[in-house]
This record gives sequence, C-alpha cells and structure tokens, in this order.
Amino acid sequence: GRMTDRKRIVASVFSGAGGFDWGFHQAGFETHLAVELKESPAETLAHNLKLKTLITPITPMLHDLPAVIQGDVRDVDFSALVSMHPDVLIGGPPCQDFSVSKGSKREGLNGGRGKLYLEFLRALMFLQPKIFVFENVPGFTSANSGLAYRTVLDDLQNLDAHRREALDAAQPVKVPHEAVYGYEILVKDVVDTPRIGVSQTRRRLIIVGIRSDLAASFGGLTNGLRDQLRGVLTGSMWHFGRYPLTPIEIFEGQPLYRLRSKYRQVMRAYQDLGKEKPFPKADDWHREVYAHLTFDIIKDYYAALGLNYAKDHDRQAFRLAMTEHEHLLQQLGWLGKPVYDLKDDHNTRPKQSQKVQARMAQIPPEENAEFVDGTDWHVISKEISFIYRRAAPLKPAWTVMAYGGGGTYGYHYERDRQMLTLRERARIQTFSDDFEFKGTDIRAQIGEAVPPLLGERIACAVKQILDLVDQRSPYITDIPLQVHEMAAVPARTCQAICFSR
Repeated sequence: GRMTDRKRIVASVFSGAGGFDWGFHQAGFETHLAVELKESPAETLAHNLKLKTLITPITPMLHDLPAVIQGDVRDVDFSALVSMHPDVLIGGPPCQDFSVSKGSKREGLNGGRGKLYLEFLRALMFLQPKIFVFENVPGFTSANSGLAYRTVLDDLQNLDAHRREALDAAQPVKVPHEAVYGYEILVKDVVDTPRIGVSQTRRRLIIVGIRSDLAASFGGLTNGLRDQLRGVLTGSMWHFGRYPLTPIEIFEGQPLYRLRSKYRQVMRAYQDLGKEKPFPKADDWHREVYAHLTFDIIKDYYAALGLNYAKDHDRQAFRLAMTEHEHLLQQLGWLGKPVYDLKDDHNTRPKQSQKVQARMAQIPPEENAEFVDGTDWHVISKEISFIYRRAAPLKPAWTVMAYGGGGTYGYHYERDRQMLTLRERARIQTFSDDFEFKGTDIRAQIGEAVPPLLGERIACAVKQILDLVDQRSPYITDIPLQVHEMAAVPARTCQAICFSR
C-alpha cells in the first residue's frame, strides 16, 4: 500500500501500564519497543498490546522485537536498534529527578542514578525517531528555577553536542559513535486534559519535537505543524473547554440530556444531610448550595461550571458539545454501557468500615473531610483538604491518585457509595473497559498512567504530521500549499481519524 497506509511504529520508555502506548495504539500505531521498570505494569502493557517480555540488562536485537523490556532503562543497550527507525518515541521520565545542576557545573550523561530524563535523550540518540513526545508534570517547567526545563529543551535541540560531551568525558554511559540529529521543538505546552475530553482535572506538560533534517525539509516553515498540534492540545477544535465531559456521563454511559432523572435521584439523596445530627457546615451547605439546585441536569451543569444558564445558554454550541460527548462515549466504548454492569474483578466495590460509611454519608459532592471537622465523623489528619473527597457528578473528577492511605481513594458522587472501584477509576483516566490490568498495585498503575485519550489525541496530530513528512522529499524546498492551509484542516481530519474506529 501507500506509505501512509502502513502502521506507524512507536518506541516508548518509562511506559508504565501503557496508557500512552494504548492511546497511540487506538490511533492506529504499533508499539514495537516499550521499557518499564516494574513487573506489574510491564505485564499489563505486554498483555494488552500482545507483546513478549524481555528482562534487563539487555542488548535487544531487531529480531527480538516487538517486545516490552522489563527492568531499568539504564540497563538497556539500544546500540543494536539503530536500524529500527521508529516513527515516534514517547515517554515521561518520573518527575523526581528535576534538579539537573550541581552548582553551576552541569553533570553530563553520567549524572548519577537520578537523572532519568537523560535516558530519554539516550534513547533519542540511538533510535532517532522522526518525532518524539515527552510528557511530564507541569511543575517540571518551574522546578529548580526553570533550569531543569531549559536544560532539557537545550539538550533535545542540541543532541549531538550532548553526545560528544559524553564521549569526551569518557563516561561509562553508552552513546552512539556517529553524529546524531537534534530535534526542533514544535510545541511545549501544558495541556489541561478536560479541554480534550478527559473527565478529570489533570494537567500535563507535553513537548513535541521533529527531527531537524525533517524540519529542514519544510524549509523552516513548521508553523503549520505547530498550529496543528496546538489545536489538538488546547482542545480548540472541540467544545470540551466550555462543556467538559462529566463523571455521571462516563459512569452511566450516556450524554447529559439522557440522564435527567438519574441526576435528580442522585442529588435528592442529599436533602436530609445533617438533619438528624445538625452541624453548622451542613446548614451552610443547604443554604448556599442545595437551595440553589434546580434539579434540572442541564441548568445545574451550567451552574457547576460557573455559567448562568439564562444568560450563557447557546443552544447550537451546546447541541454540538453534546454530540461530541456522545461521540466520545462511543469512541471509548461506553455508550449505553454503565460502568456498574461490568463483570470484572476490578469492578467490585471496596469494603468500607462502618465509620467510613457513616462519614461519607455526611459529605456531599465536591466536599471533603474538612466538611465534617468538629463533628463525630471528623478525621485526624494533616492533609485534610484532599482526603475523603467526593466527586461532583457534573464537573470533571479530581485527579486519580496513585498512592496514599485512607481517604485518598476518590469517592463516588452517589450518597450511598463510598470508594470508587478500580474500573471506575480507569474510566476517569479514559482507559477503555477492554483494557485489562494485570499483576498487583493496580490502583498505582491506573493513577500513574498517561490518560490514553491524551495519547490518542496527540497520536492523531502526530500521524498527520508524519503523513506530510512522507509526502515531502528532502530535496524540495518549495512548500506545498497544504502546510499553509493546514491550520484549517485539523478539526475534521483528526476527528475523522479518532472517531472512525
């Protein structure tokens, strides 16, 4: 077939349970190499992407692939994979290793066990993908007064200088002996994931780069590519920014307008909150929150988003948004499939003590342990603000936490429900229900993952860029029309790719 029909190849490092890879997989890419330290997430990734597992330390050969390498990325010698030529390298190094400087002297590639982001650079040098996608916490941009961030951006662009530095210093770290291309940064943006359809307040830093020789084939005019990516990352092509997808929709498997009676039932359950044993916060809540509910799901949705239905309701925009909600539920395989019907070991409701049940019965949506401070249900804890947090049905959920003891699990908006099930948490993270978690510590596997939908959205945009790159020969310097016109295209094409599965 044509170049554009072949499956695009992904290599990933710091792969976790494979949320990022799964997103790329959903957009038609194939992971040929993944590297993950921990056994359980590596098993999850291998199972879902149907890959075999290799164990470090290792010098993988091309005939070993496709595979997941389980073990420390520092023990992987990529030198035999220079002819692998993946289209994309993706990964998000753990964020513990922000401090990249010791005083004014920069540590090279041998910067100690902590400098895991250097492993991303090392993989880039050997694999030289056409495009890379680097993902991290937003705090990365300001850590260490922004030095870490500036260093990483500089390293990515001047990869060869970095390689020579490592060779000159005769460091034990293996780097290629031949010159390597650096990367032109196309975007470096913090993505607010509800804007692209994730029903969770999660923000991620995304850096996308294109190999410098390919950037050169666009004659330096990579602005069209930039706009394309930015359109996806800011969500400007959809209506989610104003009308985000909500937990009630992803749990019930229906768009808002079909959940009118369900919503009324959910909120009516709170009408006698604090009535048997009155406490001041409950009285305030009835006065300030409950009394203002209309119990009409659409009007209350506007209010939850800080909008005024009477003034701000734009019927056409709202209708389009609801169509997008419905499409997305369908795309994720949830339309008409309430999460409660899933027969899955990971969908059993966690047993909760009487004490927790009694406490949660007094905490309304969007409130947390602070709500019952000074009552019989109070919690003794310093980090009170994010424990026993009950999600709101009509607003993106709190970030799914990977770790933490009692009270950090995320709690359901229904009054008689407490802790979320693992499958509910997976839906909040946009894992489709057919993605199966293996091994232990599944809560951490879900919480640490990149939301697959974020991966898929990025993959859609990257796929279009790769198609454009393939159409260009490095010898042509005149820019075809389509790069100039591209800014107008992404909404339709990316949607077509993403919605046509």
